[in-house]
Amino acid sequence: MILAPILFFIFSMPLIIAALKDASSMTIPNWISLVLIAGFILTVPFTWQGFPELGTHLAVGSVFFLAGFAMFAFGWLGGGDAKLMAATALWLTWPDALNFIVYTAMFGGALALFLLVGRQFIPVRLMTMQWMLTMFRDETKMPYGLAIAAGGMCTFPNSAIFQAAIGL
Repeated sequence: MILAPILFFIFSMPLIIAALKDASSMTIPNWISLVLIAGFILTVPFTWQGFPELGTHLAVGSVFFLAGFAMFAFGWLGGGDAKLMAATALWLTWPDALNFIVYTAMFGGALALFLLVGRQFIPVRLMTMQWMLTMFRDETKMPYGLAIAAGGMCTFPNSAIFQAAIGL
């Protein structure tokens, strides 16, 4: 039973760091996505469900990588966001991926509304912290890593890999 909290920590800490980094600098360093991928590789033997399940994880991660690459090419998503999305999706199966998309879209919509309202009504002189200046001043960017992290963390407790860790 000790595996589940360790697994959640390994999955969630890179996402939390990515969200904080994206909120404060509008960038997500590559090492965060690499840590998330390495965490997956290290935990697979402890949650082994067979080669077909591993293939599913690799397929989901690959599809999300390609989708993220396309969204980046069209300018809809930043490069760090695309890599974080793919690294997060690697931990998921197809049903989990649908939940991840829904949660991420919901959090992304809430974030967009928050930024629209904040950029309209919060005077710059009241923004005393650097993250506030970064997030609210640039009206062309949105730290979507926050939505990806929140979507991933809401999806993970019901994911196949986490359920395998707790023995269900």
